[in-house]
Amino acid sequence: MPRMTIAFDDGQVIDVESSGPDFVFSAVLPPHHAGPPAHRHRRETEVFTVESGLLVVRLGRERRLVVPGETVSVPPGVTHAFANPGDEPTRLRTVERPAGPLQAQLRAMAPTGRPPLRELARINAEHDFSFTVAGLPDAPQRVLWRLLARL
Repeated sequence: MPRMTIAFDDGQVIDVESSGPDFVFSAVLPPHHAGPPAHRHRRETEVFTVESGLLVVRLGRERRLVVPGETVSVPPGVTHAFANPGDEPTRLRTVERPAGPLQAQLRAMAPTGRPPLRELARINAEHDFSFTVAGLPDAPQRVLWRLLARL
């Protein structure tokens, strides 16, 4: 993926730096941004480094407040989420190792700044269902993702 900037409807901005073998990008989360839903990756490790602002990271059952200069590493299979709890924007750098479906998901969202659910389902199916939403068993999610991808 060439360098690109993705601006989302909710004010989030992502600058893609590298697409392989690791996927590297910087993101700016607006104040009080809720972030993505709790999820996990089967094969990929995600590493978040806060450059400015504050970030609350859910890592399994633990919640951490991450400040500038600190890094959090999320191993494969660990449920995680993040949000900006502060009154200022948060800038963070993320490395997904190895590059997985996240780069394709962001590319799919770039034109509108919103997640096109059927396209995200197709991408997830192509990546052997590496991405799952927390709180739902994997097997039914795979069936639902597969059905949605076929629509």
